[in-house]
Amino acid sequence: MVKSFIISTLILFSAVIIETSVLSNISFLLVVPDLVLICSIYFSFLNGRMYGEVSGFISGLFLDFITGVPFGLNCIFRTIIGYLYGLFSQTIIVSGIIIPMLSVGIGTLAKQLLLFLISLFFPKIGLNIYGIISYQFLFEFTANIILAPFIFKFLSFFKVQLSIRDTKDMIDNE
Repeated sequence: MVKSFIISTLILFSAVIIETSVLSNISFLLVVPDLVLICSIYFSFLNGRMYGEVSGFISGLFLDFITGVPFGLNCIFRTIIGYLYGLFSQTIIVSGIIIPMLSVGIGTLAKQLLLFLISLFFPKIGLNIYGIISYQFLFEFTANIILAPFIFKFLSFFKVQLSIRDTKDMIDNE
């Protein structure tokens, strides 16, 4: 379990670095795709709600430190999303194209709705939140949906190392 936690933390940190350092400097991107959210959703599906909470919190912590948003903002909604997706870890099989696209699309919507709710309750922090009917949201939504099957497939190569469950069952199912 410790090994899978360390590996997933390194993957989340790498995704944060790619998202904040590389993708944010590409001028033609309206909004940066949320690679960290996609990875957190995959880890939640793979290992359950407790692991989803922890991976969501850690990814939010990394993003809060690097991006300079109010501390805890990313932590709160990523923890909630990780928990909710972890509830479905035993019932949804994350393979193919449709399920990753659908789950990340719903996760992107949930992220935007949670950010909107947080901005309603805490108007003084001055969040720059774009609406659901905007080019920025549609671009992020589309980019996340398109990238989801590729990232899920890439992370599935490390499924045995990332899982906290018995690896014998995973080898038999593939």
